[in-house]
Amino acid sequence: MKVQVKLLGILSLNFPAYSKFKYIEIKAGEQVEDLFTHLGLASHEVHYISVNGKLVKKDYFLKDDDKVIFFPQVSGG
Repeated sequence: MKVQVKLLGILSLNFPAYSKFKYIEIKAGEQVEDLFTHLGLASHEVHYISVNGKLVKKDYFLKDDDKVIFFPQVSGG
């Protein structure tokens, strides 16, 4: 099973290969939180997760060809 993953903002600076959608092979029944391990990404770095344009939580079960976008926390002033 494959899903498409994209990282935004500061996350894409740390993982430039994912600044555009990139396919990742996963097992059936995996959740969004399993992608953190696949990517070597710390969960505290991610503020929002979108799957196919809808906000989801880490326990969302992925389906074949889902498009997952990770949004970092944003700060500024």
